[in-house]
Amino acid sequence: MRASGWARPVAVALLGAAVAAGCASEPPAPEPVVVRAPVDVVKAAVPPPPVVPAADLSTLPVAEPRNLVPGLPGTDGLEQRRNDDPALGAWQTATVVRDTAGYDAINGSPVATVPAVTLDVPTVLPVVEQRGGWLRVMLATRSALPSQDVAQVNGRTAWIRAQDTTPSGTDWRLHLDLAALTLTIDDGATTRTVPVTAVGAPATPTPAIPQFVVGSQWEQPGTSTPRVLLLSSQSETIDVYDTATGTSATAIHTTPFDRTGAISNGCVRVSEEVLDMLWDQVPAGTVLTVS
Repeated sequence: MRASGWARPVAVALLGAAVAAGCASEPPAPEPVVVRAPVDVVKAAVPPPPVVPAADLSTLPVAEPRNLVPGLPGTDGLEQRRNDDPALGAWQTATVVRDTAGYDAINGSPVATVPAVTLDVPTVLPVVEQRGGWLRVMLATRSALPSQDVAQVNGRTAWIRAQDTTPSGTDWRLHLDLAALTLTIDDGATTRTVPVTAVGAPATPTPAIPQFVVGSQWEQPGTSTPRVLLLSSQSETIDVYDTATGTSATAIHTTPFDRTGAISNGCVRVSEEVLDMLWDQVPAGTVLTVS
């Protein structure tokens, strides 16, 4: 803002008076400041990270499909991490090398034993978060039955110590389109979209949540599921439909039946040719998304 015509002479006069007053006499010299003692500032020590006591694994439920493990956190919308070392595979997994405690938070309470072997195969889990020496991994277990709390059935995670795993990964991703009845298979080099025979019925839908390939494969000739590739999810409407295991586990499997469409208890039925693309090829810990 520019000074008005009457204000400018006043401002100049005041400035000149101040300069003149400053030049009229020299100010007295300041007295020296003597520091008689050093000033010590006590620095607060950085506290060491809390020591997490070793968990008694014998008191904890084992995180695997046949067991319920209350208190497990969900995914909080997190997705499988990109691998810090792409040479291991584009998507990060952790291979559990010894039974270890699964915690509900970093330095939190132990709620499960995460085993090194799940249903006779090495435990390989997708990693959704990493902090220091901790990994947050997806699990193939339920925290509740559908009749108790459907929100606690699928999408369970736990924090485990990275020191109890070896880094691993997968280039594969799978996507199931329920409306189109297709499965998209991306192995990191090629992407193929193939038909599926059947998915969950309206009353027993295929869980529409991120899940993963456990790695367990079974051949059951003469049954309604001749070849089975186990997934980590379970039905969100049926507590138990497989009395032998006490589970309502979902899977990708072949079938001798001709019927197609939304008719299953949640499993994904495919042809022999489609399962051949996955059998002994898709790595454990590969995530399947559903829409």
